[in-house]
Amino acid sequence: MMDELELNVYRLLARCVCSKIAVLGIGNILRRDDAVGLAVVDKLSTLINDPLVVVINCQHAPENFTGYVKRVEPTCIILVDAADFGAFPGDARIFQLNELEGSSVITHKASLLTLGEYLQSELNCCIFVIGIQPADCNFGSGLSPVALSASVAVAVTTDGYNKVRTFTLDCAICGYLSYSRNGVR
Repeated sequence: MMDELELNVYRLLARCVCSKIAVLGIGNILRRDDAVGLAVVDKLSTLINDPLVVVINCQHAPENFTGYVKRVEPTCIILVDAADFGAFPGDARIFQLNELEGSSVITHKASLLTLGEYLQSELNCCIFVIGIQPADCNFGSGLSPVALSASVAVAVTTDGYNKVRTFTLDCAICGYLSYSRNGVR
């Protein structure tokens, strides 16, 4: 049985069937779990072999990749980053771009919101954020065990893009999409 995050990622990607998707990993490798988005795209790059999916490791400066993203011309962009949304460490949730306004959820909130709005206006594309609750964003190297486990789970789930091609286009994302390692939210 698919867990809730997997189903919601499939629904999200079903809206982008036959579309070019860009997955941007964001984070700072010097701040432990803040790098969880980078771990997701690093794992995804080993799993996905599809010309319609472009995986980009943006480090801590995703704005430096806007030119490349515009040349790729995706119709769907998924930003993956650490997010403090008050959940258990390692939990993941999908956010729509407008949910970032006025919230303190994403660790790179200001730049992600600005980046998302800019890319949306330039490309007229769908943009979503997959946020993963960090355990430790202090200075240091390496992910906590729970963030590492979550990064692999999110990458494997997002790799379900190839399975998503069988979904119908009328699959829709409804309500707040979330997954908790400790139970349904």
